[in-house]
Amino acid sequence: MRYLIQHETVLSFPKPVREHQCELRLVPRADESQRVIAVKIEVRPEAHLGGYLDCFGNRVSTLSLVTPHDSLAVSLTAEVETRLANPFSFAAIAAAEEPAWIEAELRREPRLLDFVVHRSERVPEIGGIEKKPALPPRGTRRSVVESMQEAMAWAADTFRYAPGATVVHEPLAEFLEKRAGVCQDFAHLLVAVARSWGIPARYAMGYLDPGYDEDDELEERAERFAGGATHAWAEVLVPGAGWRGFDATHRLVVNDTFVTVAVGRDSRDAAPLRGSFKGDESGEEPRVRLRIARQQQQ
Repeated sequence: MRYLIQHETVLSFPKPVREHQCELRLVPRADESQRVIAVKIEVRPEAHLGGYLDCFGNRVSTLSLVTPHDSLAVSLTAEVETRLANPFSFAAIAAAEEPAWIEAELRREPRLLDFVVHRSERVPEIGGIEKKPALPPRGTRRSVVESMQEAMAWAADTFRYAPGATVVHEPLAEFLEKRAGVCQDFAHLLVAVARSWGIPARYAMGYLDPGYDEDDELEERAERFAGGATHAWAEVLVPGAGWRGFDATHRLVVNDTFVTVAVGRDSRDAAPLRGSFKGDESGEEPRVRLRIARQQQQ
């Protein structure tokens, strides 16, 4: 798939703020399953832009705005080609041999341990949470993919998708108690479950084609706007395949209708915008406008 993405975030403040420093994780990732063709970031008022790759391989754009301002608008325009048409197309390893494969990968790349042992309020030790529902079992005869598909179905059947039920970076315990939340919560839940099984898992943030369930031919889509803008899902290290995504919100194994922007241990590592400033009031919730259009491939 080939996509044109236009993403605008506007911050407004009741009184001017100053010395505004921001980190932006808006540029899609470039890897074997995704190619970034073109990207442009614009900021109003004009600000100095820098950038670097963080420890998770995310492209981070930085901006510094010293002068007083009562609004900040950040616009991304990106053209991306996604290549993972069939997420099941890989040389599978027998379920009984998968633990040894994962152990070997952890020895070869110790940084992967971050995605096994890390715990936070968003991705805690799930077995220690009170009032949690019965968790899905991890049978030794099931492959990682089969276990994650069962976990997705369990999450979708047990919890309700309800915009506004939780806030950004909500502790997982709150989601488990309310039995309702948004894509961030479902992603954190799957990450926590996979890590409880000893499987490396990470949080992923990006976009989902609004027409993912439509059977259209490749053609430019009409303009589509989504209030929540970005989407979130879990990625798990699958033996023989590498990282594969699982979206419990839609009961989907991630394919080429998803565009990955950033990954991390939990949502804070992959937040689209983080910053600090000097001022008297924090201002309103960000206003986000998103357009995703399928493009005709050359």
